[in-house]
Amino acid sequence: MRLLAICVIALAFGFFGSMPLAGPIAILAVSRATERRYGEALRIGLGAAAAEGIYAGVAFWGFSTFLASHAIVVPISHGTTALVLCAVGLSFVFWKPRDPGKPRRTSHRGALFFGFSVSALNPTLVLTWSAAVAFLYSKGLKEPLSLYALPFGVCAAAGVGAWFVVLVWLLRRYGGMLPKGLLTWMIRGMGLVLVGLGVWSGVQLVQWIER
Repeated sequence: MRLLAICVIALAFGFFGSMPLAGPIAILAVSRATERRYGEALRIGLGAAAAEGIYAGVAFWGFSTFLASHAIVVPISHGTTALVLCAVGLSFVFWKPRDPGKPRRTSHRGALFFGFSVSALNPTLVLTWSAAVAFLYSKGLKEPLSLYALPFGVCAAAGVGAWFVVLVWLLRRYGGMLPKGLLTWMIRGMGLVLVGLGVWSGVQLVQWIER
């Protein structure tokens, strides 16, 4: 798989993976935006994107350096991808909007660092991006170069940051009054896509076992 395809996948995972509004960064950004503190909301999102890009790069580097040379990684990647994507996808399929809680106050100057630190202290991002890299490898990545970890992380951060730019723009344009029904069905639709990808990986695992 070429570098361009790797970057596109990283962008897609970063963008679409950031869409659910149940995470701490999303809640902080939405809370600031509904208070018309759009600049602060955007800086929080971009700071979180930078931290998530680092996690994505580290996950890719670790996978390509230590795991890709072992043949057993192929079925493991299929199985892991099937379980993670189906579980996450199902959680999105049944997702319901919740009113964001009152966030902690933070200064405008520290918003970027605040967003970075909240994501940097979230160790589940390592597992999330490891699953993304496993999905990429299971779909045909051959002999991945550890050097690709840098563009993968940068593109992942760009995808996450792009979603927060879109989110803040929408909240600024429509005054934070996005229809809850539209938001709910959009996220549920993305959940169905993830479930479909998980089923695809499960089928590939069964085919590998049969061979």
